[in-house]
Amino acid sequence: MNKNYLLILLLGILTIGCNPEAKWTDNEVEVTINLETVSAGFAECSFSTNKDAYYLIAIEEARDDYDPMTNKKNFMMLALDSANLNYLFWRNELLKNGEYNIANFASHALQYGEINHFFTGLLPSQKYWIYAFAVNPETLQPIGTLKLITINTKDESEIDINFEYRVKNDWDYIYPMDTKGNLFARFPYIATTRDSLELIEYIQARQEEYGVELTEITAVKTYFLEYVLDLLINPKEANVLYGVSAIENDGIHSHLIFEEGHTYYTGIAGFDGGFKQMAVYKFKWEGEKTNLYFYDTDSTNMMKMYEDLPD
Repeated sequence: MNKNYLLILLLGILTIGCNPEAKWTDNEVEVTINLETVSAGFAECSFSTNKDAYYLIAIEEARDDYDPMTNKKNFMMLALDSANLNYLFWRNELLKNGEYNIANFASHALQYGEINHFFTGLLPSQKYWIYAFAVNPETLQPIGTLKLITINTKDESEIDINFEYRVKNDWDYIYPMDTKGNLFARFPYIATTRDSLELIEYIQARQEEYGVELTEITAVKTYFLEYVLDLLINPKEANVLYGVSAIENDGIHSHLIFEEGHTYYTGIAGFDGGFKQMAVYKFKWEGEKTNLYFYDTDSTNMMKMYEDLPD
């Protein structure tokens, strides 16, 4: 996970969600939803309240046979039940792992104050409800009014983003760039790095499965396409990134440790309903002296294949 993002998240929880001094009211609270962006696979919204309050935000596929506004109380209770089930599952997993200093429901599942939020893992050409309402953090009952908007995701992503990539020592960095060469932070993406030795096993398995020989570059491309597709199908499994990502590959902050002399592939893709923004970078790690920078023109992606990359 992006360390800066994690730090901001922890500070937010400590200063807001877990703060017993946070003020709130259960009288005539209204949540405002401002829709910022709707794309093929994500929606960005800002939320605020007219008074200090905890509130729930959520998204779900819209139904033609049901109108939440006809029975707001029932709809809000169902949403709270769903959020509570997710919280209990999360809490139970932490308890199994020996964690005991666990945030309560309000701290974990509810929002407080003005926030900006991305709903990711959405399907293209689909109608969704985005909704919010205030919640009493002590009784866990809905208060105030239900605010709901309907959105329609696009058929495909219309956002043009490139990913530049740097490897320095055992750190790697990802820079999402717009068409003017500026950093673009308001766009979700996913990334993973694999040792080429793993891909040898993948190539052998696929050749046996399909009875055909695969070139290295074809196998790499297929591997990362399958990786992205799996996360599009199972979006809850995705570690979604925004802005500049900085990851230390020490086996703690990432799943791997760079080994000197090994060749690696890093796949990066926009998490926006398809494969439009995708790049694969190949590099050999030469120990602590490694200092490489790759531009989009150095990548192997859906539209172009570069085989003259570092061995």
